[in-house]
Amino acid sequence: MNESIFRVKRRAEGFETLGSAQCALGHQIARESGPPDGIYAEWNWDGKCLTARNDRYGMFPAFYYSRDGEFAISSCIDRLLEAGADPALDEKALSVFFRLGFFIGEDTPFRHIRALPPGATLQWDGELRLERTPRARGIPSRGESRTSSLDTYNELFRQSMARRAPVDADFAVPLSGGRDSRHILFELLRQGHRPGRCITALHFPPRGNEDARIATMLTQEFGLKHDIIAQTGSFYDAEAAKNPLTSYCTDEHAWYMEAASNICARERVVYDGIAGDVLSQSVFLNEARLRLFQSASPNAIATRLLDKGEKKLRSLLTPQLYRSTGLDLAIAHLEAEVKTHLDKPNPVGSFFFWNRTRREIALAPYGLLGDVPTVYAPFLDHDLYDYLAGLPAEMLLDHTFHSDTISRAYPEYAHLPYEDKDKLADTPDLVKLHAQFGTRVAKRLLLRPSSRLISKRFALPRAVRSLFSSAFGASTHWYSPLALYLDQLDTATRR
Repeated sequence: MNESIFRVKRRAEGFETLGSAQCALGHQIARESGPPDGIYAEWNWDGKCLTARNDRYGMFPAFYYSRDGEFAISSCIDRLLEAGADPALDEKALSVFFRLGFFIGEDTPFRHIRALPPGATLQWDGELRLERTPRARGIPSRGESRTSSLDTYNELFRQSMARRAPVDADFAVPLSGGRDSRHILFELLRQGHRPGRCITALHFPPRGNEDARIATMLTQEFGLKHDIIAQTGSFYDAEAAKNPLTSYCTDEHAWYMEAASNICARERVVYDGIAGDVLSQSVFLNEARLRLFQSASPNAIATRLLDKGEKKLRSLLTPQLYRSTGLDLAIAHLEAEVKTHLDKPNPVGSFFFWNRTRREIALAPYGLLGDVPTVYAPFLDHDLYDYLAGLPAEMLLDHTFHSDTISRAYPEYAHLPYEDKDKLADTPDLVKLHAQFGTRVAKRLLLRPSSRLISKRFALPRAVRSLFSSAFGASTHWYSPLALYLDQLDTATRR
């Protein structure tokens, strides 16, 4: 991933600087008026003032630190810590992350390091000034029929893809068995653009490899080159590498590490389907959750969203950390974020878009693929987003809206199936994978028994037992990924 950084300190005689004074990350697409489309972050130091800006959604990871006459900005939190940023943990932010699996708003694990807000303009000349733009809320539907809505979706998607046409044939499409990447591929082909290759990553168990099976059918249908990227390393190594590369901001994406390395080494232009699901066919939207967001209090919504994981946290965290990141604090912090989405046409989609999609999912195409010069995100085209975000949630409840959109636009390919997300890997290796992971975590904890975040009373006896019993090591999988994360986070705070 791209790890550009700029640091500046105010001195009596002027400023002391380190790193890239000018930096432009991601891609921009000019519009007739207003800020550019595209996904990007940029900053410029003119010798007296630092100015930073980012895209409308804040999808490109950009983190900043400002304290006591010092400022630093980077796409990588580790670089900020290495440059001297205060590593104090943010217990309020972590209280939500431990239970939800992603950070909300502008939170990071560190109290003095923040994510750049969506559509922000930041200036620092010894003092910090941050101008925020309101989150794009979509244009409420004017009562279109479902059929008319499908046609509008297709029209706007085609316009988005035309705005993102590849300049040459050397581009790639990561292809899954789902809808988002398929929609992109079909429209690229309709507009006369054949990718140099399609790429599909195999998964670690227990998830099956329906992606590869379905993607192979698609590429064979069109005679396209298809590279299937196998998992050649261990799950532990992937997870351990992923945590710092995603700035300790997600519990996902270990499975994508192998593919990301392959793509970064070969591609300059990639198309990614980020947000297609949450905007038009979200698995997070169901009748029960929609009723909750439409009728319950923000406190009740936050409580329901966080209603899991207490046994793991109570066991694994030190008593002090568990108290300081308690459930009541998490509920209060999440409640404030939930309130900002309740007046939207699709409040469930809005919450997950601006938090999970922006703060977690975006860390794959714009974090792990940060070295790829252009990663197009067609579903984040301003006009298309405004339309989809304005659709009433009820129109999307049956989870067929995106499928029907694709079938209506490309009826000749309607026979091609989608992946079965519930199909698990038929493999005896799952216990072995968990045992290997548990043993590696056990060795790590025993070599560093002084962790300030993990309960020694809970973890160390189990670590010893894992070394002598692979079956027991496998049984630790309910907490071992979080134990690895905590140990890495503790290491990061000791810089």
